[in-house]
Amino acid sequence: MRGARAPFSVGGLDEAGRMPWRARRRLRAVRGRGGTGVVLVAEIREPVRGFTDRAGIVGIHEDGQEICSRTRFAKAPTFVGLPPGRHELEFSVLRWRARGTSSFRRVVELREGDVLVARCDPVQPHTFYRRSPSVDTWFLGVLRPGEDVSDSFKTRRPPPPTVAP
Repeated sequence: MRGARAPFSVGGLDEAGRMPWRARRRLRAVRGRGGTGVVLVAEIREPVRGFTDRAGIVGIHEDGQEICSRTRFAKAPTFVGLPPGRHELEFSVLRWRARGTSSFRRVVELREGDVLVARCDPVQPHTFYRRSPSVDTWFLGVLRPGEDVSDSFKTRRPPPPTVAP
Protein backbone atom coordinates (compact mmCIF):
# COMPACT_ATOMS: atom_id res chain seq x y z
CA MET A 1 0.00 0.00 0.00
CA ARG A 2 2.47 2.64 -1.04
CA GLY A 3 1.18 6.16 -1.32
CA ALA A 4 -1.52 5.77 1.32
CA ARG A 5 -2.53 9.38 1.81
CA ALA A 6 -5.86 9.46 3.57
CA PRO A 7 -5.81 10.18 7.31
CA PHE A 8 -6.81 7.49 9.79
CA SER A 9 -6.98 6.96 13.54
CA VAL A 10 -6.37 3.84 15.63
CA GLY A 11 -7.73 3.19 19.11
CA GLY A 12 -8.25 0.33 21.53
CA LEU A 13 -11.40 -1.73 21.90
CA ASP A 14 -12.24 0.07 25.14
CA GLU A 15 -12.76 3.25 23.08
CA ALA A 16 -15.06 1.51 20.60
CA GLY A 17 -18.20 1.63 22.72
CA ARG A 18 -21.02 -0.73 21.80
CA MET A 19 -20.16 -3.64 19.53
CA PRO A 20 -22.80 -4.48 16.86
CA TRP A 21 -24.94 -7.52 17.70
CA ARG A 22 -23.78 -9.43 14.59
CA ALA A 23 -20.18 -9.01 15.74
CA ARG A 24 -21.00 -10.19 19.27
CA ARG A 25 -22.75 -13.22 17.81
CA ARG A 26 -19.76 -14.04 15.58
CA LEU A 27 -17.36 -13.66 18.53
CA ARG A 28 -19.41 -15.98 20.72
CA ALA A 29 -19.46 -18.63 17.98
CA VAL A 30 -15.70 -18.39 17.44
CA ARG A 31 -14.98 -18.46 21.17
CA GLY A 32 -17.26 -21.47 21.60
CA ARG A 33 -15.18 -23.40 19.05
CA GLY A 34 -11.93 -22.20 20.63
CA GLY A 35 -10.74 -20.56 17.43
CA THR A 36 -7.61 -18.45 17.06
CA GLY A 37 -7.58 -15.69 14.46
CA VAL A 38 -9.08 -12.36 13.39
CA VAL A 39 -12.64 -11.03 13.44
CA LEU A 40 -13.10 -8.11 11.04
CA VAL A 41 -16.05 -5.80 11.69
CA ALA A 42 -16.64 -3.04 9.13
CA GLU A 43 -19.37 -0.53 9.89
CA ILE A 44 -20.43 0.16 6.31
CA ARG A 45 -23.65 2.14 6.05
CA GLU A 46 -23.63 2.83 2.35
CA PRO A 47 -26.68 1.59 0.42
CA VAL A 48 -26.06 -1.14 -2.15
CA ARG A 49 -27.89 0.68 -4.97
CA GLY A 50 -26.10 4.01 -4.70
CA PHE A 51 -22.62 4.49 -6.13
CA THR A 52 -20.06 6.89 -4.75
CA ASP A 53 -16.32 7.33 -5.04
CA ARG A 54 -16.21 7.18 -1.26
CA ALA A 55 -17.16 3.50 -1.38
CA GLY A 56 -14.35 1.51 0.17
CA ILE A 57 -13.08 -1.99 0.74
CA VAL A 58 -12.00 -2.63 4.32
CA GLY A 59 -9.36 -5.34 4.42
CA ILE A 60 -6.59 -7.05 6.35
CA HIS A 61 -3.46 -8.34 4.59
CA GLU A 62 -0.63 -10.57 5.75
CA ASP A 63 2.58 -10.90 3.69
CA GLY A 64 0.91 -9.13 0.76
CA GLN A 65 -2.01 -11.59 0.70
CA GLU A 66 -5.52 -10.48 1.57
CA ILE A 67 -6.81 -12.64 4.41
CA CYS A 68 -10.22 -10.99 4.77
CA SER A 69 -12.19 -7.99 3.52
CA ARG A 70 -15.61 -6.38 3.79
CA THR A 71 -17.42 -4.27 1.18
CA ARG A 72 -20.81 -2.66 0.81
CA PHE A 73 -22.01 -5.96 -0.69
CA ALA A 74 -20.61 -8.15 2.13
CA LYS A 75 -21.09 -6.24 5.38
CA ALA A 76 -21.39 -9.05 7.94
CA PRO A 77 -18.49 -9.58 10.37
CA THR A 78 -16.11 -12.31 9.27
CA PHE A 79 -13.68 -14.61 11.06
CA VAL A 80 -10.42 -15.90 9.60
CA GLY A 81 -8.42 -18.51 11.47
CA LEU A 82 -4.72 -17.83 11.99
CA PRO A 83 -2.16 -20.07 13.65
CA PRO A 84 -0.80 -18.96 17.02
CA GLY A 85 2.35 -16.88 16.74
CA ARG A 86 3.60 -13.55 15.46
CA HIS A 87 1.74 -11.92 12.56
CA GLU A 88 2.58 -8.70 10.71
CA LEU A 89 -0.80 -7.43 9.52
CA GLU A 90 -1.69 -4.51 7.28
CA PHE A 91 -5.06 -2.87 7.87
CA SER A 92 -6.40 -0.90 4.92
CA VAL A 93 -9.36 0.93 3.44
CA LEU A 94 -9.12 0.96 -0.36
CA ARG A 95 -11.12 3.38 -2.49
CA TRP A 96 -11.56 4.01 -6.22
CA ARG A 97 -9.55 7.17 -5.93
CA ALA A 98 -6.03 6.51 -4.66
CA ARG A 99 -5.95 9.65 -2.50
CA GLY A 100 -8.78 8.19 -0.43
CA THR A 101 -6.83 5.04 0.45
CA SER A 102 -5.45 4.59 3.96
CA SER A 103 -3.40 1.80 5.53
CA PHE A 104 -1.15 1.01 8.48
CA ARG A 105 0.75 -2.00 9.84
CA ARG A 106 0.73 -3.69 13.23
CA VAL A 107 2.57 -6.72 14.60
CA VAL A 108 0.27 -8.96 16.63
CA GLU A 109 1.24 -11.91 18.83
CA LEU A 110 -1.56 -14.48 19.10
CA ARG A 111 -1.61 -17.34 21.57
CA GLU A 112 -3.86 -20.38 21.35
CA GLY A 113 -7.51 -19.24 21.67
CA ASP A 114 -6.78 -15.52 21.15
CA VAL A 115 -9.02 -13.53 18.82
CA LEU A 116 -7.92 -10.20 17.35
CA VAL A 117 -10.95 -7.95 16.92
CA ALA A 118 -10.50 -5.31 14.21
CA ARG A 119 -13.39 -2.87 13.96
CA CYS A 120 -13.34 -0.21 11.23
CA ASP A 121 -15.63 2.77 10.71
CA PRO A 122 -14.53 4.14 7.32
CA VAL A 123 -15.35 7.54 5.86
CA GLN A 124 -18.65 7.17 4.01
CA PRO A 125 -21.39 9.30 2.52
CA HIS A 126 -23.57 10.83 5.22
CA THR A 127 -26.81 9.01 5.89
CA PHE A 128 -29.89 10.38 7.58
CA TYR A 129 -29.35 8.34 10.74
CA ARG A 130 -25.62 8.79 11.39
CA ARG A 131 -22.87 11.18 10.42
CA SER A 132 -19.72 9.70 8.90
CA PRO A 133 -16.38 10.09 10.72
CA SER A 134 -13.94 12.54 9.11
CA VAL A 135 -11.12 9.94 9.03
CA ASP A 136 -11.03 6.15 8.74
CA THR A 137 -11.33 4.99 12.35
CA TRP A 138 -9.98 1.62 13.55
CA PHE A 139 -10.37 -0.07 16.93
CA LEU A 140 -8.07 -3.02 17.61
CA GLY A 141 -7.70 -5.43 20.50
CA VAL A 142 -6.94 -9.04 21.37
CA LEU A 143 -9.48 -11.02 23.38
CA ARG A 144 -7.90 -13.78 25.47
CA PRO A 145 -9.68 -17.05 26.32
CA GLY A 146 -12.09 -16.62 29.21
CA GLU A 147 -12.74 -12.90 28.67
CA ASP A 148 -16.40 -12.00 28.50
CA VAL A 149 -17.80 -10.85 25.17
CA SER A 150 -20.43 -8.43 26.37
CA ASP A 151 -22.32 -5.83 24.38
CA SER A 152 -19.86 -3.13 25.38
CA PHE A 153 -16.12 -3.48 25.79
CA LYS A 154 -16.25 -0.77 28.44
CA THR A 155 -18.18 -3.16 30.69
CA ARG A 156 -16.05 -6.21 29.92
CA ARG A 157 -15.90 -8.40 33.00
CA PRO A 158 -12.78 -10.28 34.07
CA PRO A 159 -12.87 -14.07 33.85
CA PRO A 160 -14.29 -15.83 36.91
CA PRO A 161 -11.74 -17.05 39.47
CA THR A 162 -10.73 -20.70 39.16
CA VAL A 163 -10.39 -21.22 42.92
CA ALA A 164 -12.81 -19.83 45.47
CA PRO A 165 -11.11 -17.47 47.95
